[in-house]
Amino acid sequence: MAQTWTLESILAPLPAAERGFSTVLSGNEVRKELVYTNGKAVVFRKIDDPHNCEAVFIHTTNVTCAKFSPDGKYVCSGDDSGGIKVWARDAPEVGERKPVNDIQVLGGPVVDLDWSPCGKKIVAVGDGRGKLAKCFAWDRGSNFGDFDGLSRKVNSVAYRPTAPFKVVTGSEDSTVNVYGGPPFKFICSNKKHANFVNCVRFSPDGTKFVSVSSDKRCLVYDAETNEVCGEFAKGADAHAGSVMACAWSPCGKQIATCSADKTCRLFDSASLALVKTIKVGTKVEDMQVGLCWVGDNVISLSLSGHLNYLDFAAGSVSKTVRGHMKKLTALARSGSDRFFTASYDGKVCEWTRRGGVKIECEGHAQVHTSLPVKMQATEHGKALQSVGYDDTLRTAALPLRGDQTDLVTRKLADQPKDSDYCEGAELSCVVHAGRVEVVKGGTNGEGVLCQMDLAGEEGSSCAIHPMGSQIAVGTKSGKVLLLTLSSGSLSLCKTLERHRGEVSALRFSHSGDLLASGDANRECLVWQVDTGEVKKSRMVYHSSKITCVAWSPSDSHLATGSVDSNVIVWPLDLPGSKRFTIALAHKEGVTGAEYLSEDRIVTCGTDSCCKVWALQQ
Repeated sequence: MAQTWTLESILAPLPAAERGFSTVLSGNEVRKELVYTNGKAVVFRKIDDPHNCEAVFIHTTNVTCAKFSPDGKYVCSGDDSGGIKVWARDAPEVGERKPVNDIQVLGGPVVDLDWSPCGKKIVAVGDGRGKLAKCFAWDRGSNFGDFDGLSRKVNSVAYRPTAPFKVVTGSEDSTVNVYGGPPFKFICSNKKHANFVNCVRFSPDGTKFVSVSSDKRCLVYDAETNEVCGEFAKGADAHAGSVMACAWSPCGKQIATCSADKTCRLFDSASLALVKTIKVGTKVEDMQVGLCWVGDNVISLSLSGHLNYLDFAAGSVSKTVRGHMKKLTALARSGSDRFFTASYDGKVCEWTRRGGVKIECEGHAQVHTSLPVKMQATEHGKALQSVGYDDTLRTAALPLRGDQTDLVTRKLADQPKDSDYCEGAELSCVVHAGRVEVVKGGTNGEGVLCQMDLAGEEGSSCAIHPMGSQIAVGTKSGKVLLLTLSSGSLSLCKTLERHRGEVSALRFSHSGDLLASGDANRECLVWQVDTGEVKKSRMVYHSSKITCVAWSPSDSHLATGSVDSNVIVWPLDLPGSKRFTIALAHKEGVTGAEYLSEDRIVTCGTDSCCKVWALQQ
């Protein structure tokens, strides 16, 4: 009987953050959820349990901002192409999630948006040729006015929550514009700022609004007269860097700000006096670029992507949500409840599965300076070994402790294509374009034990036998070279020829009797190691290059991941037609797969997500 696998948990990416630009964070008190974007994903996190999250892929281009409707039933998201999609927050019982409406509103990226208090209209702002702002009925797309007086990219917008309704915009031309309506028409332009206006927000009662800017100024306006009625964060209370975002408390009595000076501050909205300052960190990645206030929770965003729960009463960060905000390139496991992910910026995260399905990031470290190619847990879970496009083989001591992580770096002569590790023999193999080398030792290894030129072949993948006695090397030409390691030297034992494309993934079974290989021509084969014969073939059900292969603990099943976004689980004692396909496991392609146990598989992909799949009994 074919197996059935379902999604058990997802480790969604952190918000996309860019230095010098504000990131839109939003939430809904009714649903008690935070919403933000990363790549093509709109991500939801439960505020009380941030590891309970969901990533929705409804756009075909990068999503730039997303916000809940006032009642929390709908979500509006804008993208790089200037398109807006409105869709139901709750997934349908049958079929895929589809937008209720899809509207092209701007000629360039949508940077920010806001809902009318009735939830029937949306105002969107951004960049591009032509219009830089538009207000429309989301169910029909009809236009509500013209937004004149905008000459450069609009960074922020706010819709007044009370009548008479107004829309306020903040732009890169340093102006704060006010429009009355609907239909909306230009009322006035305020030019008190001397640099980019990064964020504008109305108070909950609609009597005031605030603008914050890269000129470090924070201004308060009377919403009736549209004139500046005060300034906070000035003098001794001033931020030392650009003020990137602001948020009102639900009661309207306080205002929070975040800045590139790595601090978040709380002000009294009546007296405009500073109440508390929280220093989030001291490094560049600790710059604060986003902020939202949902219920009792104030959440800020660091440039690193980390989400910080701010406790102004204690003057500290009470909780930090860590993870990745870039595409994932490598995956490794250590035991059934511990695994590691690496993103192309060189960051590695350590994940632990606790209490059934709850998975938390236990640590992280900047291991490589460029894309990590492959990782393996070593020394019985005490270290993590990886190779990357920074031409290094690095060993990181576990657990990962940020900048305090002990790293041992071995410089490689050229760029590695793949690597593998043998626990029993404490050997690592690294394949380059023209040769393969074997490295002896763990954290304090002795260095290169031996190496072998590939005699005109170009290496593409490798695997090491569980006993350390053999090394398999896949080549661009489709050959699998079986090398024998004996007396500190390598020799060619067999050449396995059956593939019709580059051998892109290799893995020995746990027993060492079998070798699985996948190629760029979408075919997977299982070889009998001692005879070199094909034991299982006709596994050609991917539609693109196979990127990874993984054996179940019992060696009875094989999992493969592909650029086609799918993961296929193959029972080796049954025909290929009895396979189970996890369709669209990762929208942008699968880059890693590992068995945590017989009934759980963890995968990662270039959608920046990591997922755990459970076998349904």
